[in-house]
Formats: sequence, structure tokens, C-alpha cells
Amino acid sequence: MDVRYQSAASFDSSFKCPADPAPERGDSTPLPSINERLAFLRPSRELLEYYRKKIAEFDEEHEDLVERLEKYKSTYEDQHKLQWDLRQREEELAELQTALSDMQVYLFQERELVLRLYSENDRLKIRYPFRHSLNLMNPATSRMYP
Repeated sequence: MDVRYQSAASFDSSFKCPADPAPERGDSTPLPSINERLAFLRPSRELLEYYRKKIAEFDEEHEDLVERLEKYKSTYEDQHKLQWDLRQREEELAELQTALSDMQVYLFQERELVLRLYSENDRLKIRYPFRHSLNLMNPATSRMYP
């Protein structure tokens, strides 16, 4: 009978461990552990071949899984790099927006200054119109009243 297809009941009844007490004594000792049972088993050539094939299949599956993990790792690293680049660009954009805002404030202040200077210039033209006239008529006075 092939060991692979033995039922548990027939396996237990056909298995005799030297440490087992005689059945006629009526002792209810526990069964030996599975490792002890396997130590007395002599597997058939077919069973060994079956497990060799299984191990080969598991090795192939393991290699496939390792390859897939490497591919996922590569994809993850690429995604992480892209996210890092995006974060850097967002920080750079925020800095540029702050600089632009500061420049707009500075430009507004400069425009106000220019408008004040134009206003003061106009006020001075109205207040001292003769200096301008003098400068036009006599170039020598233009040196005295710039």
C-alpha cells in the first residue's frame, strides 16, 4: 500500500512504536508525536519524487515572487522619487510666490513714491514759476537756480 494514500486510522493501526505499551495492559498512554512517527516511516520512491517536484515548484514560485518584488521595489522607488521631486517643486513654487508678492509690495511702494515726487514737483512748479521762466530766458541764472 502506498504511504501517501493511507488513511489516518490504517496508519495508526499499522504503526508500531517500540515505546508503545502492550495493548493488552489497557494503559491509556498518549500517542507518539508526529516527529516520532515520521522517524520510523520509510517513504517510497514515488513519495520522494512527489516532494522533490513540490520543492522545485515552490522554488520556481519563490523566484517568481522575488522577481515581482524587485519590480514592485523599482516601481516604488520611482514613485517615491517623483513624489520627492514634486514636493521640491511645490516648495520652490511657494518661495517664488512669496518673492513675487514681496516684489509687488515693493513695486507698489515705489509707485507711491513716484506719485509723491510728481506731486511735489507739480507743487513746486506752481509755487515757484518764475525760476522756470528765468532758466528759459537766461542760461546764466539756471546755474544759480537749478
